[in-house]
Amino acid sequence: MLSVVNGVKALRFQQSIGTCKRTLYSRLRDTSEFVTLKSASKLRTVSAPAYISSPNSKLQSVIWHRPLQNVLITKKPWADNTRKAMVDFITHLHDSYPEINVLVVPDVAEEIAQDFVKNPQSNPGEPHVLYTGEIEDIVDKVDLLVTLGGDGTILRGTSLFANSQVPPVLAFSLGTLGFLLPFNFKNHKAVFEQVMNSRAKCLHRTRLECHIIRRGTDSLEKRPAPHHAMNDIFIHRGNSPHLTNLDIYIDGEYLTRTTADGVTLATPTGSTAYSLSAGGSIVSPLVPSILLTPICPRSLSFRPLILPHSSHIKIKIGSKPLQGPDNKVVKLSIDGVPLEDLNVGDEIHVVNEVGTIYVDGSELPSTKNSDNAKQRGQSTKNSGIYCIAKTENDWTRGLNELLGFNSSFRFTSRKDN
Repeated sequence: MLSVVNGVKALRFQQSIGTCKRTLYSRLRDTSEFVTLKSASKLRTVSAPAYISSPNSKLQSVIWHRPLQNVLITKKPWADNTRKAMVDFITHLHDSYPEINVLVVPDVAEEIAQDFVKNPQSNPGEPHVLYTGEIEDIVDKVDLLVTLGGDGTILRGTSLFANSQVPPVLAFSLGTLGFLLPFNFKNHKAVFEQVMNSRAKCLHRTRLECHIIRRGTDSLEKRPAPHHAMNDIFIHRGNSPHLTNLDIYIDGEYLTRTTADGVTLATPTGSTAYSLSAGGSIVSPLVPSILLTPICPRSLSFRPLILPHSSHIKIKIGSKPLQGPDNKVVKLSIDGVPLEDLNVGDEIHVVNEVGTIYVDGSELPSTKNSDNAKQRGQSTKNSGIYCIAKTENDWTRGLNELLGFNSSFRFTSRKDN
């Protein structure tokens, strides 16, 4: 499995958006008979649903007090099956729910615009209307996020809402398997009707919040916005021949210095991703926790840890005396996206997005300011990601169907020649 998109991918992503903004509208106006684009900034602001718990269910009901109206659809890029599925899905929405506004990012609008072959049945005299624009214009309008593809498509879609509330996520599988993909696309009409009519259930998944503090940086204004991870935060040595030296603190208390290829901090959702490959535990998304898993540690006594979700984890980049410059740079990736390298003396602070209990002396620098602390407290309301679920047993079924959990050895007969 695979927080705004960062690193090289972010640069390419923003460049594509800028290019599309200058040329996309005019190009489609000239070449696409059945599609017209409008600015997402003209839509109403987001209408978030209520998430209602029940004593008889581990899932929550998704209830719309204001009608669902703005739907953002994302897809696996440049894949024929997902492109066709997106056109089919948008066509169904425009035919059956003309009140629904469909939003797409600019590069997707350009990719699919030529695939529409007729006007919507609900309004045959007008073309299909797609809303797009800058990412900041889109995220403030989205009531529901629909993803078409695999787990990576969900990670990319939710990363657009890096520092804001993620709308409920409806994920469809298109020939791929993943723990986040409960619905087959062939059932998209019935499933969307359930969501639209407040008859759907959802599973709450937490996100991790990662604060990067550079060595010698004391000013809060100079610090970048936090990054968010649905799956994991990975600190690793990259292509360096040397192991990393990382000092790890839990709630202000020194835990250990590890010499290893790196460490992974994962959510329960990410427990079946890289953490699992490194020997970490499989954790249900219903368990409030943070996983700390070492990657190939030199010490065999450094075992994976499952920490309370209220923990504040600090990792400081260290080095050994007399080591060369190759050992002073450490790589950082969040949900598979590379960020800027870390150097000796830099720190990352990882907390759960839904809120953290700070032990005296272990606060994040941003929480020491009362205004920032108040703002953070308000932003944690309904934090995390609410994923539309199929049944109460999606996770257990995934263990068997995707991982072959506790499968026996298979013996095949062999005939000697």
